[in-house]
Amino acid sequence: MKEKDLEIQELALEVIDMLGVALHFAGGKDIKKLIDLYLEELEEVPEDTPYNQEQMIALINTLKTKYPKLFV
Repeated sequence: MKEKDLEIQELALEVIDMLGVALHFAGGKDIKKLIDLYLEELEEVPEDTPYNQEQMIALINTLKTKYPKLFV
């Protein structure tokens, strides 16, 4: 069971890394802060809303609107 837990943790870190890359290419300056804000915004999304590429893009656009100083 520990091996599976380790795999899940590694995958979670890879997902966070990919989010950081997406935020970088969206013009983000403070990636760590933006990841925290992204996760906060994600908590506000209704549970029945599908989480897909469109939702991720919408969340990043929300961050760009709400926190323009954190983007180029």
